Amino acid sequence: MADEAVIIGEDKAIILKKTIARILYSKRFDQLKISKILNLSQPMVSNYCNSKDILPKDILDIAEKISEKIKNGKYPTFNTCITFSEKEFKGTFYIAYKNEIISDENNKIVDNLTEAFLLLKGVNIGKLIPEVKINIAMSKENPKNSDDVAAFVNGLIVTDEKITGHNGIRFGKSKHLSSLLLDLKKYFDVSAIMNIAYINNIKKTGFNYSYLTKDFKPKINLKQVDILLHKGDFGIEPCAYILGKNAVDIVNKLIKIKEKLT
Repeated sequence: MADEAVIIGEDKAIILKKTIARILYSKRFDQLKISKILNLSQPMVSNYCNSKDILPKDILDIAEKISEKIKNGKYPTFNTCITFSEKEFKGTFYIAYKNEIISDENNKIVDNLTEAFLLLKGVNIGKLIPEVKINIAMSKENPKNSDDVAAFVNGLIVTDEKITGHNGIRFGKSKHLSSLLLDLKKYFDVSAIMNIAYINNIKKTGFNYSYLTKDFKPKINLKQVDILLHKGDFGIEPCAYILGKNAVDIVNKLIKIKEKLT
């Protein structure tokens, strides 16, 4: 739903690129690659990388965060933002199309997913990480289709068995989780879902559980379950799905599952 954006003054834009270039060069990026990433000439990149200028701390902090994303394969685009407000805009914002962030319900869903990510950030969930992308999806109270379901773009970022970041939140993403959640709402009182690795010793978690058929339908008609297991199929990884009333509820369950299985 929203893409992360960093807004700085026009006078600091060149300093930011200069700082990013120096950081990337220190991380063994070659100057040609840096010039393409930052849309700068190679001589300019060379000049920046060999500069000994003292860099402003506020710009350095921003540049380090951007450089880390670049290292993880997420390349930035640099755009000019024009405003007519007397207020100075600077810092990190989330940008979305007007029709995506028009309702209070949409905002609450994005806030809940963001809170869930912050609760999970840095937590080692080890063997609960699936081979496919791990993600959380959350729907509106009365969704009509997948456009009413929000998820993290391209899933959550995992580093050393820990959730470390994400590439924004959007509605209409994570096709599999969105369609599965919409279908499960026909059977359960659920508004959020998360995919994790298959749990063999499921009884140890203490949560209510059931199984899905090969075509992802509940096998047993229960009033409510916390975890649904899918044994996999040809080309489909066995996995588990945590269900909850919202994204934060799901993350709290995930943390308890981790503790029970440790």
